[in-house]
Amino acid sequence: MLNETELQGLHTNQRLLIIELQNRGINVNSLVPEMELVEAEYHGHKEFILDRDSSINPYPSTVISGDKYLSKKLLAREGISVVSGEQFDGIHQNEALVYAQKLNFPLVVKPVFGSHGHGVYMDLDNLCDVKDAIDKISGEYGSNKTYLVEEQFEGKEYRVFITQNGDYAVLHRDCAHIIGDGTKTIEQLANQESENRMTESDDPSFPRKNCLCPVQLDEVVNNYLARQQKDTNYVPPEGEKIYLRHNSNVAVGATCEDYTDIVHPSIIEIAKKALNAFPGLPYAGLDFLSKDITKPQTADMYRLLEVNSIPGIHMHMRPGTGKSQNVAKYLVDMMFPETKYS
Repeated sequence: MLNETELQGLHTNQRLLIIELQNRGINVNSLVPEMELVEAEYHGHKEFILDRDSSINPYPSTVISGDKYLSKKLLAREGISVVSGEQFDGIHQNEALVYAQKLNFPLVVKPVFGSHGHGVYMDLDNLCDVKDAIDKISGEYGSNKTYLVEEQFEGKEYRVFITQNGDYAVLHRDCAHIIGDGTKTIEQLANQESENRMTESDDPSFPRKNCLCPVQLDEVVNNYLARQQKDTNYVPPEGEKIYLRHNSNVAVGATCEDYTDIVHPSIIEIAKKALNAFPGLPYAGLDFLSKDITKPQTADMYRLLEVNSIPGIHMHMRPGTGKSQNVAKYLVDMMFPETKYS
């Protein structure tokens, strides 16, 4: 079994999973600490676990779901609403720009493979913006890197976790923002919020009180504020809410609130259909945009953006606001069904 020191050395998502495994009497041994590769064993049933991957995760569906272009094609085939877009590479930039003109601005340009919102460029209002985004992706990853040029759908963003057992959890993720107090600058307010988020919890296993990360101030923020004719030295009046970026990734400062108990059942039906589009995939985290997630979803009300076969569980279990959902339990129920409890 992993001791407290070994647990604290793990990424939080992996730590939460292993705690659930060990709480069920499943023996867990570290095989390669630097990879966080562990072996879990229960009455002769053994699993290698890497991140949230084990023997129940089929390789083809896992790889395909990570390809944002292929996954979108499979989802559309099932009648699920996805954003309009095509893939290109840096060598065929002219074709990408010609295609972009056929879409409705604003547009999004993002790598076909990627995570944590890295390399995603949003709010592109013209061809110059699109070209600049393509150049940045090609400059960072190389001209052979494939990327998507897509229409931008306006809606609130959610993470929908779903399993083949029918278990689910839903979060609303709000992009990084600050609330003015009439005296501090945007930079001071962002730094203050970051300090608040790093407040220590009472649990030594989890230094922070929840999953929220520091609010990052970077070039993306500077550009996003410039579009609002503001900068980080602006002093917002009391109560003014200012968004710092259009990316709702928690790793760069977004907030998250549990919506599991108020989501409309049609969302879960769409999530089940999306999971079944990838044969054998036991669970996934879906990036979901909706104009109102509490109402029945019609084709024009939502878009399913991405399918994450290795979903984060920390934000569901320790959200910024709302009830904790024991997603680690749902994962272990799939990996070791013989240990499932109600």
